[in-house]
Amino acid sequence: MTYLIPDENVFQGIKVLLDDYVLVRNDDTFLIAYTPDSREPAAWIALALRQRGFSADIVPMRPLRDAEFAGRFAAALPEPADVPGRLVVFTLERDTMSHFPVFEPLFGRYGVDRTMVVRIISASTEFFTMALNVTPPELSALNASLLNRLTPARKVRVTTRGGTDMTVELDSERFQWISNRGFWRPGGFTILPAGEIATYPARVDGVFVADGAFNANIITSLNARLAGHPVRVELENSEATSLTCADPELEEMFRLCLRSPHGTSVGEFGLGTNHGIEEFIPANSHINERRCGVHLGFGQHNQSLERVPYVAEIHLDLITSGATVWVDDDPEPIDLTRVRPTCQPHPADALDEDITGDCCGFGYKQLQTLAACPAPGAPVRIPR
Repeated sequence: MTYLIPDENVFQGIKVLLDDYVLVRNDDTFLIAYTPDSREPAAWIALALRQRGFSADIVPMRPLRDAEFAGRFAAALPEPADVPGRLVVFTLERDTMSHFPVFEPLFGRYGVDRTMVVRIISASTEFFTMALNVTPPELSALNASLLNRLTPARKVRVTTRGGTDMTVELDSERFQWISNRGFWRPGGFTILPAGEIATYPARVDGVFVADGAFNANIITSLNARLAGHPVRVELENSEATSLTCADPELEEMFRLCLRSPHGTSVGEFGLGTNHGIEEFIPANSHINERRCGVHLGFGQHNQSLERVPYVAEIHLDLITSGATVWVDDDPEPIDLTRVRPTCQPHPADALDEDITGDCCGFGYKQLQTLAACPAPGAPVRIPR
C-alpha cells in the first residue's frame, strides 16, 4: 500500500481516533482491513500507526462478497500467544459493513477483553475532519442527557423551522433504546461514526419535513443534502401516507424505498448527538445521521424480532436540520442543537449500538425490483 500524507485536519482526526476512541496501548497489535473505496483512509491510519512505532498488517477485501477474504485475513492474524496486549482490528468501508462471520470469531480466539474491532462506515476525509470532533466520554454524557429525559416519557412532540410537526408515542418498557457513543465494549464491535440514540416508536402521527439529508442502505451517487429541496412526509399511525420532494430524482428514489416491503413503516425514531458535525455532506453517509437533529428510519427497525416481528431489506433515514422536542407536559423543550452533557450515568438498559451481520450496499436495481414486487400483505400507500 502506498502511504499518502494526510492534511493537518485529517491527521488531527486520526489522532483523536487513536487516542480517544481506541485508547492505544504500547502492547497493542494492529490489523487493518479495507474495501477498495476506502484504500486511502486505510493508508492514513497505517501511516499514523507507523509514526507511533506500530507495524499494522493490511488486508484488502471486497465489500459483502469475497470468497477469498477469510483466507487472506486468517493468514495475517497473529497467534494468540504472540499478542502481548490487545488485538485491534480496523475495518474501513464507505457504503457497506461486510464479513461479519470473519470478524466475530476473533472475540472467542483472542478473548473479549483482548480484542477490539473498530468498524468504520463512511470512511472518507469527512469522517476524520468532522465525525471525530467529539470524544466518546462527551458523546456518552450527551446521549445520557437525552436518554434520562426521554426514557420515562410517554409522548413527545417534534417541531422544526422547516415545518415538522409530529407526535411520537414512546414505550421504553416494550422497545429498546439504542445508544451509539463510540465506546469500546469487550465482546462487541465499536461502530463509527458515533453520536446517536434511537428507538422504535410506538406510534407516529403528523408531518415530518426532512431538510437536512438522507442516509439509506443503498448505493447512490445522488447528493444527500436536502436543504434546497426538503422532503415532506405525512404520517398516520406510523405509516407514511404521502411523500413529496422538489427534486425528481430524489423523489423517485424515496418512493422506491417506500414501495419496498414494509417501506412505509416507521422503524426508527432517532436523535443525532454529534455536534462536531457542523454541516451535512453530499455523500449518502452515516455522518449525516449523527449530526444534531431528528431522523425517522423507514423500513427496517432496530429491535429484535421478538419486539418487532418483521424484517425489511431497505432502511431509509430522513434527517432534519436541528429540532425542538417537547417531552410530555414539560414546558421546557429540548433544543437538539444545544443539548448539555449530564453528570448522571449513562442508563445501563440503553444498549450500545452493535451490528451483528453484513449490511448496507443495496443495489439500485435490487431496490427497483423490490419496489415492483412487494411482499404479500405489505402496506403500500405511496402513489407512483
